[in-house]
Amino acid sequence: MAMELSASSGDPQTLESERHGSPSSDDCCEFSVAVAGGPGVGKTVLIQALLGLNENSQHSRAASLHPTRGEGPLLYLHPSHPGLTLWELPLEDGSPENWISEADLLLLVTDTQFSHTHVKFAESALALGKKVCLVRTKVDCDLHTLKRRMKDWYRREDVLLTLQAVTLQPFSGLKKENFPRVFLVSCFEPRKLDAPGLKEEIEKTSIECGRPLSLAQQGYEIIGDKEIEELQSALERGGISEMVRFIQTSLDTLLDTRFNLALMGGNSDFRHSLLNALRGVRDGEDGSAHGGNPETPIEYPSLKYPKASLWDLPVMGELESQPKKYLESVHISHYDLTFLHLTPWQDVSDSYTSLVSELKKEGRKVFFIQECEGDVVESMQGGGGRDKEVFVLFPSKLPGPEFHRLLGCAEKQLPSHKCRALILSLPNISAEVIQKKKEALSQEIWKVALLSSLVASVPVPGVGIVCDMSLLTARLDTYRQELGLDASSLASLSHSSGVPVAELMSEVHSPAGKGVTRELVGKLLGSATGLGLEIAGVILHRFPLLGHLTSGGIAFHASYLVLSRCLEAMSEDAQRVLARATASD
Repeated sequence: MAMELSASSGDPQTLESERHGSPSSDDCCEFSVAVAGGPGVGKTVLIQALLGLNENSQHSRAASLHPTRGEGPLLYLHPSHPGLTLWELPLEDGSPENWISEADLLLLVTDTQFSHTHVKFAESALALGKKVCLVRTKVDCDLHTLKRRMKDWYRREDVLLTLQAVTLQPFSGLKKENFPRVFLVSCFEPRKLDAPGLKEEIEKTSIECGRPLSLAQQGYEIIGDKEIEELQSALERGGISEMVRFIQTSLDTLLDTRFNLALMGGNSDFRHSLLNALRGVRDGEDGSAHGGNPETPIEYPSLKYPKASLWDLPVMGELESQPKKYLESVHISHYDLTFLHLTPWQDVSDSYTSLVSELKKEGRKVFFIQECEGDVVESMQGGGGRDKEVFVLFPSKLPGPEFHRLLGCAEKQLPSHKCRALILSLPNISAEVIQKKKEALSQEIWKVALLSSLVASVPVPGVGIVCDMSLLTARLDTYRQELGLDASSLASLSHSSGVPVAELMSEVHSPAGKGVTRELVGKLLGSATGLGLEIAGVILHRFPLLGHLTSGGIAFHASYLVLSRCLEAMSEDAQRVLARATASD
């Protein structure tokens, strides 16, 4: 059963604004669904389906937050969207009554007819003002059995209506206005029956609660199976200290990733203009690439991400007939990607054919760049024939659709940590780039939050949690710089766009976007305690890596909320700043 939750076609925040006024960003972060039923009715399969997973999905283990089936609820967190929490509750012994008050929506699940116990729990939830939905699972099995038995008398629509009526019979005593809706779902036909309707009902309820779901995949894996296993191993091997060391090392590796992009071929003016545009500087400015062809590779560090560099490579020159020796001389193995500038007369030359052939032998990924749409590039002949498309770029008009197409292709060729470095090295030249930066930065949030909670040392006044505020403050300030909201970035953008700094700063609305201080972080942590923090200890207690860190779990939850909310708000600031800077273009 594989069903994905996604935002409705309409803007849920807009819909909610029309009904209740504009909700703050803090009100749209956490939504919990309690899934209660007896053993063997398919609760786990249903939850995996609502998470968009199946038992073979790479994220299915990472999504599950329970190490063993002990007492209390079993909790699941979406691997990319922790704001959606699903609880698997047992039905016996009245245990769900202790947890219903924490849920926004209760799903009562059965694979036969509902019982009076189900009715009792539904009444308890309705009395608390909670939304209740009834779910009958394994309907495909019922349909298969009835079709075999009824033979010519079988009518699918009539059978479904009968199943619905039989399933709901115990609820007949409820008042009409409280009568919950029943959804018939299948294990093998996730896009049929009532599965899409259940998805829509959950999304509708999230909007009504002022916390609309937005579960589109980001493209960046948050917590993978391998990291889950490594963290668990570290915890078992050396306790909390070893776990802290492992997380810090993992985070350092992520933050210290180097990325090198080489530009070669063509005329030097085009290469230098492209280099400058990719670094966010104008031709002729201090530090810009200029001059003729270099004799040796020249490094131009990224202004946004210090671990990334762009390189201007010399032309083949005397080594034109020796492409392998040329590639050795420019240390081609040092670069993660290579952009090869083509001109019509060079493209068809024997030296370029041999160069491309040698690059392919080396296993180097090359993207072909052309500067003029009017230059028709013919296919090269021989073993080095180019079988990749050409990207037409105009350095003075970046980004443009061709640039985004090139960026998308480059991302597919890089491992996730290299892709992150590439994205963060770029200036804020488009809304798409800013969005990709936000997604790349979100990749590290869980590690920062977990590290902060494990090395917790500074109590927040008035808040029953502790966390390392220095770490949170430093990371939020880094996000601010990487999204171009710091004074230096705004001044540079003002200089290049001609828009006064004051006008650009007026588009920065979030407190963190205006400046990050320990006092602000403490205030944000305090406000985070009011939203779902009551269950945070349970969530992290059930997380297999943090089974002994209930109080640390609360700190983790608060840290995660602060980091993710501030990143979201600052990315929106960056979008507005860019729109203001380019409004007159």
